[in-house]
Amino acid sequence: MKQCYFLLAALGMIIMHSCSEAKSTNKKKDEIKTVSVKKDTLVSDSLKTVALQDSVPQAVEKNRFNEISAILAGMQDEGNALNYLFDTIAWKENREFMNASWKKLETNRLNKLSKWGDKELIQANKNCKTVFYPFSGPDFITANAFFPKADKMIMLGLEPIGSLPQLDKFDGQDSKDYANDFRKSLTDIFEKSYFITQYMLRDFQKQKVNGLLPVLCFFIKKTNHQIVDIKYLVKKNNDSIEEVDYDTRKNFFGVKVICKKDTLTKTIYYFRYDVSNKQFNDTCVFYKFINKQTPNSVTYVKSASYLLHANFMSNMKKLILNNSNYLLQDDTGIPYDDIDKTKLFTIKLYGKYVQPVKNFPYLRMQKGIVKAFETDSASIPDLPFHLGYHWQSKKDLLMLATKIQTKK
Repeated sequence: MKQCYFLLAALGMIIMHSCSEAKSTNKKKDEIKTVSVKKDTLVSDSLKTVALQDSVPQAVEKNRFNEISAILAGMQDEGNALNYLFDTIAWKENREFMNASWKKLETNRLNKLSKWGDKELIQANKNCKTVFYPFSGPDFITANAFFPKADKMIMLGLEPIGSLPQLDKFDGQDSKDYANDFRKSLTDIFEKSYFITQYMLRDFQKQKVNGLLPVLCFFIKKTNHQIVDIKYLVKKNNDSIEEVDYDTRKNFFGVKVICKKDTLTKTIYYFRYDVSNKQFNDTCVFYKFINKQTPNSVTYVKSASYLLHANFMSNMKKLILNNSNYLLQDDTGIPYDDIDKTKLFTIKLYGKYVQPVKNFPYLRMQKGIVKAFETDSASIPDLPFHLGYHWQSKKDLLMLATKIQTKK
């Protein structure tokens, strides 16, 4: 995910399990709502049974989440009550910048990812409807390009969640400052294809962009999804996970965005959580939630600071290997030899393999990957795009691990 993540984690993964936000001014919606229906049920001998709503209204109605996201994305949707903001200098310039940058991003990266995925990820897209993307930050666009047919995506990282800006309450200077900060927060994903933790912690401060939710919604909207609803997620008494209304905004550690594209409804989760072993194990409610959500899933890992090479991440590594039918990752994910020795997966390599970038001087090249290239480099296809830490040399590696019993 980001280059300083490993060091942050090694220092204790400085993170709260939940973050406190400003109290809502809307007193009518200040009540926690526990929803109990079809999916997302946590079941444990010692825990309460909690269900999170995955179903959504059939029609996408106009709502503030979709309208705010459209302005951030520079998209003038018909009937958007905020379209008048495009008459101001700040949001007119933001629209011009976003549309030009997005067009370049689609041409140089996203379209190539999608085309490659249509060929190489056919079975994963056919068989898996849940994508698990640990250490993701707000990078919805990369996983969505590879797995556009998934109806659920579970993302997690260390970055604060925050809330969407109340654009209609900004004065001229507020709009100018926010638009500038928002564009700045996207620099690394536009230029390098990944976010850098230390920059996100700076850019997503409350007095700036205010968390990653605005960027996440920007990506969802810019990929032509209609945002239907947003809920926050809280841990209640450390034994259950529940939804709360967006306006409640207290003690939440996760967010759920419901969106729709054509006839496909998607549920996008992001959680701010330390997933090192001390905090992420089979005794904690969040572990149980992730374990319940991800069987038969496809896991995607990119630019993850080699965290899954570390002993203190062994619980996450074990969960991924147990639950994933497919694992798509670069060399910062689970070590090649750790996947190979399970005898549960076939592994296909793509691209080029080189020494980890200088930010990780303590790491050596993985012997299993080196051997695979020495043995049969001619059969390892090149990649038609570039992703991850080697954005300067453009020597990127991807490995696709397919669980043997699911291979067809």
